[in-house]
Amino acid sequence: MAMEKINWEPEAKIFVFHEEIIGKPKMHTKRLDLHDWIKIDNTYVDQQQLKKTLLKTERDKIFVTSSNSSTEMCKWEFFQLIINFLPKRFPDLFEERPGCIFNKVFKEEVSTARHAKEDLLIRISSLTQEDWVILEWSDASQGYVLTAGVVFFPMRWSLKAKFNNVLVDIHAPVAQFTKNFTFKAQSLMKSMKSESPIWRANWSIFNDLKGPLDLYAPKGHMERNEKNSVTDYVGERTGRELTFRVEYQTLRKLPETQCIVFSIRSYQRYLEDFKQFPLFDSEGLLKAIENLNEDEKDYKGAIFWSEAAKKYLKNNVINAKHLKTNSLTLKPSMVFSIVACSLFVAFVLKRKYFR
Repeated sequence: MAMEKINWEPEAKIFVFHEEIIGKPKMHTKRLDLHDWIKIDNTYVDQQQLKKTLLKTERDKIFVTSSNSSTEMCKWEFFQLIINFLPKRFPDLFEERPGCIFNKVFKEEVSTARHAKEDLLIRISSLTQEDWVILEWSDASQGYVLTAGVVFFPMRWSLKAKFNNVLVDIHAPVAQFTKNFTFKAQSLMKSMKSESPIWRANWSIFNDLKGPLDLYAPKGHMERNEKNSVTDYVGERTGRELTFRVEYQTLRKLPETQCIVFSIRSYQRYLEDFKQFPLFDSEGLLKAIENLNEDEKDYKGAIFWSEAAKKYLKNNVINAKHLKTNSLTLKPSMVFSIVACSLFVAFVLKRKYFR
């Protein structure tokens, strides 16, 4: 299949570690500009092809939905927002046609009918790189409940295990969230206005992922920690043994159904990629690792990778950048010495050959 030639946007650098404050855990929530609701970049083809494979092999793990009419209404309202948004925001990628959205990248038509062969959420996911979750308010539980979702790239959690759970229970294994954010998150979501969506992000480093496309990681943090082992610093090779991952998340309350649509956009790159970024980013990540509290270390499994990551960032990225900068920057004293030496050589040569 011949694919459309696209001028892709580069991967976004969503580095919220710069905003970490020692002793003050943050949710990193900010007002969302709807222009940035959905992000598509040069990883689109690889990620979407991976999703097609996972849909065939892991469908029962990556997709859940309630059959309640309220959930169906939420999904339909969400779907209509998406099909109106994509062709306007990404006209080079999508085209609205009678009865379908045409994906110019894969030359595929995605039905826009309310009832079609494939579920509305899966159709949305076939167009976007994001994972999507529907949250509905429950009077009985006095909280938001996960009633539908399509999550291809979970960061150490199981969609099936969270299905039909209230928000408090969804985050129960995460001590940092339960201790600091449960009430705040619940309050934020309940008071959120449809015209005021928000975004947030998180970050972590992994020593048991195999690079940028090893995105399907459904085993929980505790299970992973039980089986993991410490990664030692081994010089330059460490940059490919450790993987830096970010989740860019958005929350948008739908105006009619009042459901909350939660998106998760995963960014994954080798730690060695920080060589391409400004020194400020490497120093910021190093500082954030050094300042992790005990709950964060536990949750991120930092015991397995933190020492190797710190040494790699210091030795192979930060110090290497300093050395390169110093080698290219001539100090005034060096300039004076070079000029003086040149003048002396010129004087000697002149006396020798032009007497």
